[in-house]
Amino acid sequence: MKRIADLSVFVSVVKAGSLSEASNDLGLSVASISKYISRIEQELGVRVLVRNARGLRLTSEGQALYVRVDTLLSQLNKAIAYVSACRDVPRGMLKVSSTIGLGRNRIAPLVSEFSKLYPDVTVQLSLGDRYVDMVLDDVDVAISIGAPDDASLVAKRLMSNPCCVCASPAYLEGRKAPRHPKDLKRHDCLILDCHGSFKDQWQLEDEYGGQHHVKVSGNLITDNSETLREWALKGYGVALKSRWDIAEHLDRGELVQLMPRYRAPDLDFYLVYAGRDLLPAKTRAFIAFLEENVERLKQPISDSAQA
Repeated sequence: MKRIADLSVFVSVVKAGSLSEASNDLGLSVASISKYISRIEQELGVRVLVRNARGLRLTSEGQALYVRVDTLLSQLNKAIAYVSACRDVPRGMLKVSSTIGLGRNRIAPLVSEFSKLYPDVTVQLSLGDRYVDMVLDDVDVAISIGAPDDASLVAKRLMSNPCCVCASPAYLEGRKAPRHPKDLKRHDCLILDCHGSFKDQWQLEDEYGGQHHVKVSGNLITDNSETLREWALKGYGVALKSRWDIAEHLDRGELVQLMPRYRAPDLDFYLVYAGRDLLPAKTRAFIAFLEENVERLKQPISDSAQA
């Protein structure tokens, strides 16, 4: 930054035409300005200004330096002004990450509405059920299952997603439906192996608050929540699924809830972003927009949305 200060003084001196005029413009003494110029000349090893009785004259090297530095300082000032404005005016690229099911069916429509409200913000929405590293993946806001174990991040709980054990009538045909969590060990279970999922460790709670931990097994494992739903619909096995994701299928009888007396844990969704300080306006606006529309995120998914 010292070099920028030196060059800025140099440009001001050239534009003012004299050290005394530059002194008035900058609020610096003539002696101080002379030190700035001398420091530039010592660093470059050439003279950039010639001082005489009639004022100042640029050397050829000084002229070359002035033309380039004046342009660079102008661009720098514009960049600083733009970035400073971003703190108050939503603009620029906003990178948002979300889990697949929630993102495609609920976050994506809200992102479209947000974009209309803030046309100067370009939103890049990435969907995936894997763990997102906010820094390495260059993400401004993430909607994730579970809170991250990172003290530098802010994690606000958005909502809870109820889950249940289910299977299709096709799978259950010719099989005895499980009535107790331990019965799941005799079934082909579909396993979701991704960040925040239950994986092969299913935990169910009975009506008296008793906890039942079951290690399930099966030949099909995926890291994609939508693939898990499709496998369940096709009758490939028993799944532990979000009710939001399968509500329509339960209503139509395409999937059947199993062991209704046993409650599965909810999946907690969190809004995650970098520390509270110095958030740009685009990020603050998106966070506020999601929080204002959180009830809409809980609404059932229509058939058209799942298609």
